[in-house]
Amino acid sequence: MLKSEAAVIPIPDSIAARMTVLAGAADRVANTPVAVFDDSRVAFLAQLSRRLLADPRTKAMPDVAAFAYWCRQANLARMGAASRRDERLRMGLGLSFHICPANVPVNFAFSMAFGLLAGNTCVLRLPSKASPTAELLTAAIQAELDEPAHAALSDGLLLLRFERDEEVNRFWMSVADGRIVWGGDETVAHMRAFRPKARSREVAFPDRYSLCALVPQAVLALDEADLQQFCRDLFNDIYLMDQAACSSPQLFAWIGDAASVRAAQARLWPALVRLVEQKYTLQAVHVMDKFVQACRQAMGNAQVERIDRHDNLLYRVSLAALGPDQDTCRGYFGTVHEVTLPDLDALAPIVNERFQTLSQHGLDPAHIRAWMLRHGLRGIDRVVPVGRALDMDIVWDGYDIVASLSRLISL
Repeated sequence: MLKSEAAVIPIPDSIAARMTVLAGAADRVANTPVAVFDDSRVAFLAQLSRRLLADPRTKAMPDVAAFAYWCRQANLARMGAASRRDERLRMGLGLSFHICPANVPVNFAFSMAFGLLAGNTCVLRLPSKASPTAELLTAAIQAELDEPAHAALSDGLLLLRFERDEEVNRFWMSVADGRIVWGGDETVAHMRAFRPKARSREVAFPDRYSLCALVPQAVLALDEADLQQFCRDLFNDIYLMDQAACSSPQLFAWIGDAASVRAAQARLWPALVRLVEQKYTLQAVHVMDKFVQACRQAMGNAQVERIDRHDNLLYRVSLAALGPDQDTCRGYFGTVHEVTLPDLDALAPIVNERFQTLSQHGLDPAHIRAWMLRHGLRGIDRVVPVGRALDMDIVWDGYDIVASLSRLISL
């Protein structure tokens, strides 16, 4: 594809000097859009997947492995199928600028993929603190960019790291046709203070809160093999990201009678702890953080009845009822809040716009759908089975990200 000179973004020397380029070339980055699910973009991501899956280090990094599996050729083809069936023309906006969060290091790779599949040039600001996940991914991305087969992407991708710098942020916000802001309420508010282009679009991901609903009879009905698989699924949701991800469950709402809930708890939690003992290493500093946090909950939350500690691996904060500020009650490193409710209707009053993911086991999806409609819930953007809370997709936080970062052309 021929690029006009006007498409290349001139970066002032004073800005370039304050940035560290991790992948891509700052002097070639352009704002020329392409079609959504462009073949060259799909091929780049699919080959990146193969490179990562062939790297032995990926096996020790579940987050990298999850991204690599997500951008396999078959999954990309599945996601792009609807776009190929639509005969209308949809193209990217131009240049997208991404502010990526520090709490989930792999997040920038998904954000990059969303922007590329939407047909945009992607400029990503990675967290200033390096991580093994980011180092492996950026090296693999640069290696793919160096391949002649991906020459078409030489002006379409730039990964940066720079300290908090208002001038650098202001520059990229001023030239961006679209922006993706991850990182919580304060980060979103701060980035909105920079004046964007008049037609620039924003997809913002502020602080969110997630929960899990369990039917005790469904847990009690699991045979031993299924119980072990269920514990593996719960482990993934709770421990893989240390509950730092916005979709990690914080509250466990048991839907049923008290006697059945106690029986299900007595079966489930010890089995989960046995698995955690085998698969999880809790850092010493996190042990103290976890204990201090539990003490604060015990002293400051009037709804707390007791806190059950399974060594340092799992803390269970039992609640007598749910308060209107439940979405501020968070846990990390294996700390869950539990409440017993007679039905889903008892959960509805606390669900506000901060609620993101509802993972569940034992509930009928049609029942959940009717419940959400009946109460006109302003929150909960995802409902997934237990074990799928951390699964990323192009629909996230209620946004179709590819649609939000592309334009539909009427012909």
